[in-house]
Amino acid sequence: MSAHKNHRRPSPPPCARFAVVLHPGTLFETVDVYALTLKDALAWAADTREPGVEVDVMRVTSNGSLTTEI
Repeated sequence: MSAHKNHRRPSPPPCARFAVVLHPGTLFETVDVYALTLKDALAWAADTREPGVEVDVMRVTSNGSLTTEI
């Protein structure tokens, strides 16, 4: 994995349940924000979307990894 592939912190905050990810599945994938609720994550994603910026909401698993299985 290249150094710039994963710009997110090594582990999400303990209370994080969801993450808003910019440019998912690309070399530039970054976590924009961690959220406690799906509602908050979806609202942040909706406010972040703009032409040319892919945005996805992912669930934070118990080991800190991200999954699209919400």
